[in-house]
Amino acid sequence: MTEPNTHGCQNCRLPDIACICQYTPKITAGVEFCLLTHETEYRKPTNTGRLIADCLESTKLYTWSRTEIAAGLKQELANPDVQHWLVFPAGDAGQQHRVKPFEIPSSGFGHGKEKRPVFILLDATWQQAAKMFRKSPYLNALPILSLNPKRISHYHLRRASDPHHLCTVEVAVELLNLVGDKRSAQQLDDYFHVFSQHYLAARSGHGVKTESEQMRRLKKEHHHEVN
Repeated sequence: MTEPNTHGCQNCRLPDIACICQYTPKITAGVEFCLLTHETEYRKPTNTGRLIADCLESTKLYTWSRTEIAAGLKQELANPDVQHWLVFPAGDAGQQHRVKPFEIPSSGFGHGKEKRPVFILLDATWQQAAKMFRKSPYLNALPILSLNPKRISHYHLRRASDPHHLCTVEVAVELLNLVGDKRSAQQLDDYFHVFSQHYLAARSGHGVKTESEQMRRLKKEHHHEVN
């Protein structure tokens, strides 16, 4: 199979026969995401970080560079009103002191003196993300949130060396579940599945022929939003 021609819909960036705009949920969550994206990811139609930005308008996007901090990211990290978390596996013994437990305040986020959490995701391949982690000194002061997902990745658009290696959007789903926002997690996970289903169909030269459970749920959700 060949890669689909993505010069179709300008919003979801899929071919017209596989457009998923009608399924895109508008999610408002109590947490935010900040994507630090490797420059090569922008050229890959299989990138899933953009799905987070499609659904959560508060998502901030920055391009990672080995030599300098991305424009705007320095100001983002200096924001005293939020608590940034660098989401990354805690495999390096030299970084264990930075791994902190994530706790949900009893009053929830956005109330009292609790800072709103912002999760920084390294949007890249696993090999590239490891390099980004090592070569981004401006992130060294941030606490690390290390996930230990029990789920097997459902990302089949690229080869993975480990079935527990989640793609970027799956990590975001795990984080939404972690903070107790099950509804937003379900919507984002459904959108990821719909994207994967339509991408694979377009790669075979046709649109999706059978409506999935995820498609039905998102259409129902969209109907409620409109009305």
